[in-house]
Amino acid sequence: MKFKSLLLSFLITMFLFVNAFSQNENAESDEQAKAVIAKYLDAIGGSDAVKNIQDKTVIMRGTAMDQTVTIIIKQKLPNKLRQDIKAGGMDQVLIFDGEKAVMKVAGQTINVEGKQLEQLKLESTMEMLLNPESLGIKLTYEGTEKDGENLLHKVKFILPSGLNWVAYFDDKSGLKVKETKETETQMGVITQVVEYSDYQEVEGIKIPYKMKQSFGPQSIEMTISSVKINKGIPDDTFVISE
Repeated sequence: MKFKSLLLSFLITMFLFVNAFSQNENAESDEQAKAVIAKYLDAIGGSDAVKNIQDKTVIMRGTAMDQTVTIIIKQKLPNKLRQDIKAGGMDQVLIFDGEKAVMKVAGQTINVEGKQLEQLKLESTMEMLLNPESLGIKLTYEGTEKDGENLLHKVKFILPSGLNWVAYFDDKSGLKVKETKETETQMGVITQVVEYSDYQEVEGIKIPYKMKQSFGPQSIEMTISSVKINKGIPDDTFVISE
């Protein structure tokens, strides 16, 4: 069950915060955060290019816990998602039809509920960064930090549930290079660290082809082998069968 939970948390990965800022300072922080996100959207191809994505299929491969892992992620507007995982002879399917979600593994069907479902709803949309406030997400600018010679801007995303995500954007390129995410799992709340690199352009959009995700002592390193955009994914791909 632990391995199942960790695999589920790989996606759900790909915001309540109390502070002493005044209202004006909050407004300034919010605008700084939006400016960093706007630069990121420009860096990956622009808001219009993101809006034009109707569906996307990503195939990635790597290792986790000494097991070979293949993950196929399919997304379709407005917020449908399917994730198929093959790892160490085990198949796992996660389906979100826009309202409810299930995980199927080892002949069992498990309903995804609570904060896991809330996080999945946010990550299933391909347009989350275009208007995060419409999803109930609050933004704050957390300043900068150095990563070697690189300066990184930190933006905190505060989910309606109170879970926090922090994204790190490179000052020069504008690209997102890292995230830390609080994630609700069957083992409680864990913090994941996801590192992104090797951005490549596909259909006018830059996508990180390498990802390393760490949670506690465990880590998953994945490399994308295929990205298909707007190829027409059938709606029945996301149907949850009884």
